[in-house]
Amino acid sequence: MSTTNSILEVRNISKTFDRVVKALDNVSIEIRRNEIISVVGENGAGKSTLMKILVGIYQPDSGEMYYLGRRIPFPKSPLDALRKGISIVYQERGVIPHLKVYQFLFLGLEEKFTKLGRLQLGKIIGLTQSIFEELGIKCDLASSMYELPPSVQKMVEIARAILSVKLMVEGDGESEVTPIIILDEPTAPLSTEERDALFNYLLNLKKSNSFIFVSHIIPEVMKFSDRIYVLRDGKVVAHHDLSSEKVTEDQLFREIVGRESYYSLWARYVYGVGKAEGKRVVLSVRNLTKKGYFENISFDLHEGECIGFFGPAGCGKSEIARALYGEIFADHGEIIMDGKHVKLKSEPYARIKIGIGYFSGETGKELFLFWPIRKNLSLVNFEKVCKKPLKIISVISFNAERALAEKIMKKLRIRAPSTETECYSLSGGNKQKVSVGKWLEKSPRVLILEDPTIGIDVGAREEIYEVLLEMKGNGIAMILASDDPKEYAILCDKIISLKNGVVQAIYTNEEFRRLMGL
Repeated sequence: MSTTNSILEVRNISKTFDRVVKALDNVSIEIRRNEIISVVGENGAGKSTLMKILVGIYQPDSGEMYYLGRRIPFPKSPLDALRKGISIVYQERGVIPHLKVYQFLFLGLEEKFTKLGRLQLGKIIGLTQSIFEELGIKCDLASSMYELPPSVQKMVEIARAILSVKLMVEGDGESEVTPIIILDEPTAPLSTEERDALFNYLLNLKKSNSFIFVSHIIPEVMKFSDRIYVLRDGKVVAHHDLSSEKVTEDQLFREIVGRESYYSLWARYVYGVGKAEGKRVVLSVRNLTKKGYFENISFDLHEGECIGFFGPAGCGKSEIARALYGEIFADHGEIIMDGKHVKLKSEPYARIKIGIGYFSGETGKELFLFWPIRKNLSLVNFEKVCKKPLKIISVISFNAERALAEKIMKKLRIRAPSTETECYSLSGGNKQKVSVGKWLEKSPRVLILEDPTIGIDVGAREEIYEVLLEMKGNGIAMILASDDPKEYAILCDKIISLKNGVVQAIYTNEEFRRLMGL
């Protein structure tokens, strides 16, 4: 398996938890110089366990590790992993917002720049400037981290990981250090433009570093990887070298989930797009404007129709979605629901009452994470779990609440021990299912979707699409704001293109697919 260009290789790693759950089963991967390898798989496939073994958080039950062809012990801690040339940048932003850029870059490394008990601040600032010039990061070194765009924050995190490896390994006397940086879902919180900027940065860094890219976003994996390892049920089920193999997205999907992807066909032929003609208008919007965000937005939304607002970061699509839900207030214009005017300054609870729901893929917004599943699912469905012993008093029936939760969990295949499981302990995909499940039961007249599948694996994503398409087939109208063109192709009948808050064009689903090359 190993090559003369190999830096790090792990062979036959196995890891079992609680003597029952086999997270990894004889997994072997190799990292070579100056490449980006991707590790993909559904939630529970073993990706996180493998990465935690590489950085010393877990110890494997069995297996071997080789560095530059020499067998070495597995790291016993993240600090030990740094000394072996391995660092990790997690999905969640790991910045400390109020630190200056140069302070954050050297955080934890201060002892290497301390002389006679004093921090050599001038040396740190000078090194920061030279490092950023070398790596192509453009920002004000005296800025606080919170002032930087998310993509630049992520670049600084990666630069810090590289710097930490080099200082730790070089301090131990190693030569020709090629840092191995693990990137755990680095693009999940970023817009399309920010993702492109980050990948251009990584391609430049690849000249002197190697990366392990863990992602659920197949197009990114296909576009930027040199090699791909596919994990399923704790095993490597496929390995592709993209320099010599031609691999399609559909093939990679089949390897990840073990079945065909059929929702694009389902969307076209079972529920279909463009079938809203002749159906009743449920929502009319006329000249809706929010100064500085969007202006003169007008459209009619029919039963069972999905309209998408599409465009680059800052185009106003998210603000339109939130203005329709009442999270922000439009300055002027009209929102007409079932023929009745909606007050522009009415709050979300009032919008829910008239049949407007909102579903975001950011589960921190959608769920009370330390509440059990049953309470989260009943949150917008009180009328279905309450009894009225007296006319003026409503009492929650816990039996009804549990029965409602069990029904939704079964329908959506939510994997959890019970309805009492707190949501924070669920995987990303199962959190999303709980979020969408409460709206499936509520059946609003209009459901507003903002990045509904962000940060979840391809299998869970398709299950979310299945639910949304079913709701659409049952007559629920939808508004979509997303960064994923394929999401529009699967869900939308009509796509409104925006730039700087102004409508540029309106496309049918077929026209949009052709424009995007889908």
